[in-house]
Amino acid sequence: MPKSKQFDKNKVLLAASEVFHRNGYNGTSIDQLLTATGLSRSSLYDSFKDKHNLYLETLEFYKTSRAEQLDKLNEKDLNGLQKIEMMFSEVTKHLVNHPNDNGCLLVNAAAEMSKQCFKTAQVICNNKDDVQDLLTTWLTDAQDKKAIKLSKPVKVYSQFLYNTLLGLRVMSQSGAGKTELNNVVKVALESLN
Repeated sequence: MPKSKQFDKNKVLLAASEVFHRNGYNGTSIDQLLTATGLSRSSLYDSFKDKHNLYLETLEFYKTSRAEQLDKLNEKDLNGLQKIEMMFSEVTKHLVNHPNDNGCLLVNAAAEMSKQCFKTAQVICNNKDDVQDLLTTWLTDAQDKKAIKLSKPVKVYSQFLYNTLLGLRVMSQSGAGKTELNNVVKVALESLN
């Protein structure tokens, strides 16, 4: 009879995501993962097969947790432009308050692993599509409510805003402070009018 798993998978994935976030995929050892998650070597291999599969599950877990945050923002009684402004405000505030945060796990995964691993690239691409679709919805709402006036197709702006979000995270890792980050957000939001 197989043993039942004696751990909380979400807690394990959260702990693993923190290690991968801090060290990257290539800089993370199995021993570091075992220490962080509290799993035995046999439990890790029985449950996740290997480091790479644990990494992929961690990326999905991280993507889902970020999507839940956006869902909460989406549920607020605000127009699309206000939601976009709030999203950028929250991202910028987080980056300023956590300057040593090592960026976003998905952005880091895109830079480190997406050319080496099709499945990693898939998670990154799915996240991009999901966020851009949400931004498109918010931009369409803002345009319908006359909060913005766009001169190009909405999808072009959602791509631009998504790129701006990623860029803010990379700029923060490069030492950009509050003023620089806010300047980028200001110009991005001004482009919507």
